[in-house]
Amino acid sequence: MKREDLIKATDKANNIFKSIMDNYSGLKGYLVFSSPHGQCELTSDPLQILIEFPTMISESEFKDKGIELLETFQKLEAELKNASKGNMKAEIEKNLKKTSNLLAPILEKIEVKEDTFIEVRFSRPILDLIFKMQKDPLVSQVHTPQTQASIRIVLGTLRELAQQSKILGDDKE
Repeated sequence: MKREDLIKATDKANNIFKSIMDNYSGLKGYLVFSSPHGQCELTSDPLQILIEFPTMISESEFKDKGIELLETFQKLEAELKNASKGNMKAEIEKNLKKTSNLLAPILEKIEVKEDTFIEVRFSRPILDLIFKMQKDPLVSQVHTPQTQASIRIVLGTLRELAQQSKILGDDKE
């Protein structure tokens, strides 16, 4: 999934989340990307995804190059913290800028896995409200377990949410 559709999916998820949370006062929560391979807080920033949840990114030469450049960038940042001399700091800063400039276009080309879920996590869970939320039509009835043995609330996959955004005309194209 390209970045434009990722943005549509995250915008749609944020809109659904706001509507849901308005109906369940007392619950405090936030959205995450989730899959069997990991999770991270919801974002449309490819750099944050690359750092926190690289398995969410589809395998490609762009992902490999992005990881390589990110590792170089992080190594340079560590060197900059330990650098004591002006000339040495200037050289490291120059290399950081160069690496950042190489990374930016790569980040625009990486794609995320469409089957990644967007889920609600609770910082203050109230079980009876969560169990009611499981039945809410705004929540994915396909992916949300309909049992009190689970407090998992799924809004949908990236693919589903991006498609909903297009169908409902939420996107601003």
